Amino acid sequence: MSVASVGREAAQHDNPDGTVGRGLQAGLGVSPERQQQIGEVLRGVAPSDDRLSGTQLRSITSTLAGRRDLWSDLVVRDPDVRWYLPLHRSPSCDVWLLAWERGQDTDWHDHGGSSGSFAVAEGSLLEQYRVASGRRLSHRRLEAGQAVAFGPGHMHDVSHGGTGSATSIHAYSPPLVAMTYYTSTDHGLIAKQTVAIDGPEGGRGRGGADTALARATASAAKLSSDALPSGAPGIDELLAEARSGLERLRPEAAFAALTDGAALIDIRPLEQRIVEGEVPGAILISRNVLEWRLDPSSEARIPALARADLRIIVMCSQGYASSLAAASLRRLGLAEATDLDGGFQAWKAAGLPTQPARAIA
Repeated sequence: MSVASVGREAAQHDNPDGTVGRGLQAGLGVSPERQQQIGEVLRGVAPSDDRLSGTQLRSITSTLAGRRDLWSDLVVRDPDVRWYLPLHRSPSCDVWLLAWERGQDTDWHDHGGSSGSFAVAEGSLLEQYRVASGRRLSHRRLEAGQAVAFGPGHMHDVSHGGTGSATSIHAYSPPLVAMTYYTSTDHGLIAKQTVAIDGPEGGRGRGGADTALARATASAAKLSSDALPSGAPGIDELLAEARSGLERLRPEAAFAALTDGAALIDIRPLEQRIVEGEVPGAILISRNVLEWRLDPSSEARIPALARADLRIIVMCSQGYASSLAAASLRRLGLAEATDLDGGFQAWKAAGLPTQPARAIA
């Protein structure tokens, strides 16, 4: 999948017919005094610096939605470009203010492994979403004063839901870094692009050094450089460490394991699968949500797969990313997790069954 660059000059996108598309325009910022007030409210609702639960995130969005004194004078209404403003960012969560006008919506997307919540402060919004642990789609309308929370595997498309203007408060934990966008088809949701985030809910707005993501990226880089010793391991060492705990399988051995009930998990992006093909019967799970789908304690887990007694074989294109992913699953307690040595390329070279790409699971 391609990754959109951080910092974009255009705040809106034109459709082929010349009309203005689903753009985003960033707000101008929040004063230090206002940020302090918002931070105090958040500490009163969710004082933890750790990852916040859906219940805590919903408390944050509901509480802030009711505190009009903290945001009502900041809102900008634009009939062409959906407007947003980052209100707060900490190690545990980020909070955003969004304004909606008729016809404005997001594309189908996930939240890159973050849990989230949004509350409608004014007007109404319509949310289409994929039901947890299934392909069935559903929808709900949220009026002013209502809020929803969701786990890290949630996929949805949010749109303006009424006749008048709408305003909403959104919160995510951990803070948003990237999201994957999807196309809705008769065969399910197909992943099409993963982007770095400089705005919430499809945030690909006006860029520059003053965007929330630019600030967050700079902060994260500083924290990383301060925290890591000069002798920190490189990727080759991390890969060797990951593989030291795996009993990796060559294609023929993996094929035999599948006949004995093992599960083959394909983590390659759609673009790669379109070019290379797939293995019949492989389960398609995006790398960015793999741990949440397979962690036995995750609310976004797939019960049939999130089992310590199931032998899981992770597959990528050439057998590198799959090793890191399998090692991560083992740390979650999936002791039988391993990966396909050589990846899909080795599988195909061995003359084992393949098929054209299909929709993402």
